[in-house]
Amino acid sequence: MKQVVLRIDDAAFEKFMGMVSLCPMVEVLNVCQDRDTKQTIDIYVAAAIREMRKMEAFRHPCDYAYLMTAFNEGVVKGLPFFYTPKDFLDYLRASDLDGLPGRTTIYDTIAKVKGKYPDWTFTDAPKASEVLRRKNIVKQFLSAFMRAQSRKSDGLSDKF
Repeated sequence: MKQVVLRIDDAAFEKFMGMVSLCPMVEVLNVCQDRDTKQTIDIYVAAAIREMRKMEAFRHPCDYAYLMTAFNEGVVKGLPFFYTPKDFLDYLRASDLDGLPGRTTIYDTIAKVKGKYPDWTFTDAPKASEVLRRKNIVKQFLSAFMRAQSRKSDGLSDKF
Protein backbone atom coordinates (compact mmCIF):
# COMPACT_ATOMS: atom_id res chain seq x y z
CA MET A 1 0.00 0.00 0.00
CA LYS A 2 1.22 3.51 -0.78
CA GLN A 3 0.44 6.85 0.83
CA VAL A 4 0.50 10.03 -1.22
CA VAL A 5 0.41 13.54 0.17
CA LEU A 6 -0.99 16.16 -2.19
CA ARG A 7 -1.49 19.90 -1.98
CA ILE A 8 -4.65 20.90 -3.84
CA ASP A 9 -5.85 24.40 -4.56
CA ASP A 10 -9.24 25.11 -2.97
CA ALA A 11 -10.76 25.73 -6.39
CA ALA A 12 -9.83 22.20 -7.55
CA PHE A 13 -10.67 20.34 -4.34
CA GLU A 14 -14.24 19.34 -5.16
CA LYS A 15 -13.27 18.11 -8.64
CA PHE A 16 -10.39 16.14 -7.17
CA MET A 17 -12.63 14.52 -4.55
CA GLY A 18 -15.04 13.61 -7.36
CA MET A 19 -12.23 11.83 -9.19
CA VAL A 20 -11.20 10.03 -6.02
CA SER A 21 -14.75 8.78 -5.52
CA LEU A 22 -14.43 6.99 -8.89
CA CYS A 23 -11.52 4.94 -7.54
CA PRO A 24 -12.82 2.41 -4.98
CA MET A 25 -9.28 1.34 -4.05
CA VAL A 26 -8.35 4.90 -2.99
CA GLU A 27 -9.19 6.14 0.48
CA VAL A 28 -8.81 9.73 1.71
CA LEU A 29 -7.23 9.46 5.15
CA ASN A 30 -6.84 13.09 6.12
CA VAL A 31 -7.80 16.53 4.82
CA CYS A 32 -6.36 19.64 6.41
CA GLN A 33 -5.98 23.31 5.63
CA ASP A 34 -2.54 24.90 5.13
CA ARG A 35 -2.86 26.68 8.45
CA ASP A 36 -3.38 23.29 10.14
CA THR A 37 -0.39 21.72 8.43
CA LYS A 38 2.31 23.32 10.59
CA GLN A 39 0.64 22.30 13.82
CA THR A 40 0.06 18.78 12.51
CA ILE A 41 3.68 18.41 11.43
CA ASP A 42 4.84 19.64 14.84
CA ILE A 43 2.76 16.88 16.45
CA TYR A 44 4.36 14.27 14.18
CA VAL A 45 7.86 15.55 14.98
CA ALA A 46 7.24 15.41 18.74
CA ALA A 47 5.68 11.94 18.50
CA ALA A 48 8.61 10.67 16.44
CA ILE A 49 11.17 12.02 18.90
CA ARG A 50 9.27 10.54 21.84
CA GLU A 51 9.22 7.17 20.08
CA MET A 52 12.94 7.41 19.40
CA ARG A 53 13.55 8.17 23.06
CA LYS A 54 11.62 5.06 24.07
CA MET A 55 13.77 3.05 21.66
CA GLU A 56 16.86 4.74 23.18
CA ALA A 57 17.96 5.90 19.74
CA PHE A 58 19.64 8.98 21.20
CA ARG A 59 22.84 7.65 22.75
CA HIS A 60 24.50 11.04 23.10
CA PRO A 61 23.10 14.55 23.62
CA CYS A 62 24.73 15.61 20.35
CA ASP A 63 22.52 13.16 18.40
CA TYR A 64 19.77 15.78 18.21
CA ALA A 65 22.10 17.86 16.02
CA TYR A 66 21.80 15.27 13.25
CA LEU A 67 18.05 15.83 13.22
CA MET A 68 18.49 19.59 13.01
CA THR A 69 20.92 19.16 10.14
CA ALA A 70 18.56 16.82 8.30
CA PHE A 71 15.60 19.17 8.87
CA ASN A 72 17.59 22.07 7.45
CA GLU A 73 18.54 20.00 4.41
CA GLY A 74 14.86 19.38 3.69
CA VAL A 75 15.00 15.63 4.28
CA VAL A 76 11.37 15.86 5.42
CA LYS A 77 9.24 18.29 3.45
CA GLY A 78 7.32 20.81 5.50
CA LEU A 79 9.63 20.90 8.49
CA PRO A 80 10.90 24.31 9.51
CA PHE A 81 14.39 25.61 8.83
CA PHE A 82 16.35 26.52 11.95
CA TYR A 83 18.87 29.35 11.73
CA THR A 84 20.39 28.62 15.12
CA PRO A 85 20.56 25.74 17.59
CA LYS A 86 18.56 27.93 19.97
CA ASP A 87 15.71 28.09 17.43
CA PHE A 88 15.80 24.31 17.08
CA LEU A 89 15.81 23.70 20.83
CA ASP A 90 13.01 26.24 21.36
CA TYR A 91 10.98 24.40 18.72
CA LEU A 92 11.46 21.10 20.54
CA ARG A 93 10.71 22.64 23.93
CA ALA A 94 7.46 24.08 22.53
CA SER A 95 6.36 20.44 22.07
CA ASP A 96 7.03 19.75 25.74
CA LEU A 97 10.21 17.83 25.05
CA ASP A 98 12.68 18.11 27.91
CA GLY A 99 16.12 16.71 28.64
CA LEU A 100 17.52 18.37 25.54
CA PRO A 101 21.18 19.17 24.97
CA GLY A 102 22.59 22.68 25.16
CA ARG A 103 23.03 25.05 22.23
CA THR A 104 26.80 24.61 22.22
CA THR A 105 26.49 20.83 21.91
CA ILE A 106 24.22 21.21 18.87
CA TYR A 107 26.38 23.93 17.31
CA ASP A 108 29.65 22.02 17.77
CA THR A 109 28.16 18.81 16.37
CA ILE A 110 26.67 20.51 13.31
CA ALA A 111 30.10 21.97 12.55
CA LYS A 112 31.48 18.41 12.23
CA VAL A 113 28.92 17.34 9.60
CA LYS A 114 29.95 17.78 5.98
CA GLY A 115 28.06 17.01 2.80
CA LYS A 116 24.39 16.33 2.27
CA TYR A 117 22.41 13.53 3.86
CA PRO A 118 22.73 10.55 3.32
CA ASP A 119 26.29 11.16 2.11
CA TRP A 120 27.41 12.86 5.28
CA THR A 121 31.02 12.75 6.37
CA PHE A 122 32.30 13.87 9.75
CA THR A 123 35.40 15.88 10.55
CA ASP A 124 35.96 14.07 13.86
CA ALA A 125 36.81 10.89 11.87
CA PRO A 126 34.55 8.37 13.64
CA LYS A 127 34.69 4.63 12.97
CA ALA A 128 32.47 3.31 10.18
CA SER A 129 30.01 1.90 12.70
CA GLU A 130 29.63 5.33 14.33
CA VAL A 131 29.11 6.99 10.93
CA LEU A 132 26.34 4.49 10.23
CA ARG A 133 24.78 5.05 13.67
CA ARG A 134 24.70 8.81 13.13
CA LYS A 135 23.06 8.48 9.74
CA ASN A 136 20.62 5.93 11.12
CA ILE A 137 19.34 8.50 13.60
CA VAL A 138 17.80 10.29 10.64
CA LYS A 139 16.42 7.02 9.21
CA GLN A 140 14.91 6.16 12.58
CA PHE A 141 13.34 9.61 12.76
CA LEU A 142 11.88 9.26 9.25
CA SER A 143 10.36 5.89 10.14
CA ALA A 144 8.96 7.17 13.42
CA PHE A 145 7.63 10.30 11.68
CA MET A 146 5.81 8.17 9.11
CA ARG A 147 4.39 5.94 11.86
CA ALA A 148 3.14 9.07 13.64
CA GLN A 149 1.40 10.15 10.43
CA SER A 150 -0.13 6.69 10.04
CA ARG A 151 -1.41 6.65 13.61
CA LYS A 152 -2.96 10.08 13.07
CA SER A 153 -4.58 8.87 9.85
CA ASP A 154 -5.91 5.81 11.64
CA GLY A 155 -7.62 8.01 14.21
CA LEU A 156 -5.16 7.26 16.99
CA SER A 157 -4.10 10.86 17.50
CA ASP A 158 -4.72 10.59 21.25
CA LYS A 159 -1.49 8.57 21.50
CA PHE A 160 0.49 11.74 20.77
